Amino acid sequence: MQRRQFIQGLAGGVAATALSGLMGRQAFAAMGECIVPWASDTKMIQREAKEGPFRIALSNSYIGNTWRTEMVQIAKAYTERPEVKPLIASFQATSSGNEVSAQIAQINQMILSGVDAIILNAASPTGLNSVIDQAADAGILVVSFDNVVTTDKAVTVNQDQYAMGKQWADFVVEKTGGKGNVLMVRGVAGTFVDQERTRAATDVFGQHPDIETTEIYGNWDDGTAQKVTANALASGTKFDGVWSQGGDTGVVRAFQQAGLDIPPIAGEAENGFRKLASELKFPMLSIGQSPALSALSIMVALEILQGKEVPQSVSAPLPTATTDTLKSGVDFFPELPDSFFTPISIPVCGLDFTAEQILKQKV
Repeated sequence: MQRRQFIQGLAGGVAATALSGLMGRQAFAAMGECIVPWASDTKMIQREAKEGPFRIALSNSYIGNTWRTEMVQIAKAYTERPEVKPLIASFQATSSGNEVSAQIAQINQMILSGVDAIILNAASPTGLNSVIDQAADAGILVVSFDNVVTTDKAVTVNQDQYAMGKQWADFVVEKTGGKGNVLMVRGVAGTFVDQERTRAATDVFGQHPDIETTEIYGNWDDGTAQKVTANALASGTKFDGVWSQGGDTGVVRAFQQAGLDIPPIAGEAENGFRKLASELKFPMLSIGQSPALSALSIMVALEILQGKEVPQSVSAPLPTATTDTLKSGVDFFPELPDSFFTPISIPVCGLDFTAEQILKQKV
């Protein structure tokens, strides 16, 4: 999850003017609001334009959950858009598993095949740095997203976990009036994401001495979160709000099982959580890491390959929904499983997808 930088790259042919006309207003809408620097001091980079169309490869590590599957499907759907397809000579997506050595071999094969850009969801923040250096030496652009790498030879595209945790906490403070008991359902102990989100919540709640917090670990899993929430409720504490990193469907079901009113809940973006909020109308803020980061990373790569100036580290907007803004078929999907991850679009970037467009893609 570290945010790093990229080197200026390889010289290439200049056919950017013709290609820019093919990009389409929809695919690159509101670039000033979409491809934004991670911080005020983030450096801008620019390569000489290459002649397209381009060969793009997606190197994914773990593929064993719904988020990863949707991420690959969205990448494929994006490259098939009529305004993007003319820029793509070929697109391949492969998943290596979570072994660093397997992903290194995967990337080496991509280098040998002569791709123009590698879109990377890394098995390790540091373990792939040497092979990324090799890619850069071969003139290949690397755009790292979600689980990003630390080498300054890769552009990074990600969402801010601290900001996510802070927005959740601000919502809980607003809904509770800054007082009462707040249940904090944390993620997996020791992980960067859990620590960053919790650090933000602690910073916010620490400014409100009338808020008392109880922390439990739900491991971002519905079953685990439901069990530990039920245990917390059995203690007799009345919780006025919930700050939850994941497993939110299970959190809501624990309150239901206990026969209690559901308090305001700020949490992740599982389909089940949002379906329950729509049905039961409890105050809810839902923010989730978007699987559409893969499409945004391809968008960034195409911009760079065409000689456009972009930030070395890109901050992606946080996709949010509240009980009042939920729309069936857009923010949640009644016909799909609770496990489906809902923030499939990044509207400010023109990255709007439907569940049907995603699910028809084979992984």
